[in-house]
Amino acid sequence: MLTWRSVSLVGPTGRLRAPGQVAAECDEEDGGLLLTGHRFGQVVPYARLLCHHLAARPRPWAAESEIPIAREPGLLRLARQSGCRALVLGPEPDPLVREADEPRALRAAAAELRRIRRAGLLTVVHLTLGREGDDAGVFARAVWLSTAGRVAFPRLAAHEGAGPMSPDELARGLAWAVRTLHGHRAIWRRTGVASAGRRAALVANYRLRRAIGREPTGEPTPAMRLARALARPIRIRERVPFVSTLVGAVQAGGVQVRSAWLRARARRDDPLAAFVIRLEGAIDARAARKLVARVRRILGRTPERIVIDLGGLELVSLTVLTHFLEEHASRLASLRGRLAFRNLRPALAALRRNLHGMLPNAVLLEQALEETT
Repeated sequence: MLTWRSVSLVGPTGRLRAPGQVAAECDEEDGGLLLTGHRFGQVVPYARLLCHHLAARPRPWAAESEIPIAREPGLLRLARQSGCRALVLGPEPDPLVREADEPRALRAAAAELRRIRRAGLLTVVHLTLGREGDDAGVFARAVWLSTAGRVAFPRLAAHEGAGPMSPDELARGLAWAVRTLHGHRAIWRRTGVASAGRRAALVANYRLRRAIGREPTGEPTPAMRLARALARPIRIRERVPFVSTLVGAVQAGGVQVRSAWLRARARRDDPLAAFVIRLEGAIDARAARKLVARVRRILGRTPERIVIDLGGLELVSLTVLTHFLEEHASRLASLRGRLAFRNLRPALAALRRNLHGMLPNAVLLEQALEETT
């Protein structure tokens, strides 16, 4: 597909070209075609008409598109019948759906990618990693999406320009992800051997695997191991009063947080020489204990510095402010200098206001804990 000729669907004026004009240009040279310049399937009537014109020309073609085309099964069948062999997806719109509610949105994206494969089309998915806001778990999410979505040709690339990761962290993460995607089991899961096209994809992936095998081994970084340990959300199960960390909000009862979750993201911050763990959602004493256990299992007795970012935390149970802090008071004191918090003061101010000035263990929170920017 790398040698296929590109044909733009957009004319010099920026308007879509007539399908007949595009088909006529396809006759000028032999070989496969890659339709660019417009996301195939965005305008369904245009895409259908284009397929009818291309069906009269017995040559393979591929097109740039986006994941939501999976919701048009009739168009996918028509494209396959007219000679389409693959769809090229990403990097925009983002296949990793970073802006959506993960992991539910990521599972939905994987299901839509599988629908495209069931329609008989291969997928080439471009993923840009290391963007602003990415944590160390983005590499594992890219591997999961490519494998669960049966992506025949995943194309991983580093984000250009400044980002949240150091160049070394980004390079090591990319090397690990690429090598993982080209393991034996991953290749067979992504390609299969049900048709000649898929067998060709299998052969191409094994050729790439041999090339990757000659490069240095990519091992997961400590931040990636920590992100993997924290990847699974923790469900909030305590039926106790919760307090909002938002200024002006009212106290939320247990009934209102029955479906709440605690999510944690981890990344390495080189300027701070620390692991930054960002908390999102709600937290109760049970979730806090599980979070501490996961972090201790990965970091153990290492001297690594840890920064807890409370910027995404919305609800805190009273059991965290009482039982949990009292249980871990000595441990928190012993971590002085290694443990720091970000966005701590705004959260404490909101908690105090929403509790009408009464904040349990206020001295411990304000004096024993360090805050960083």
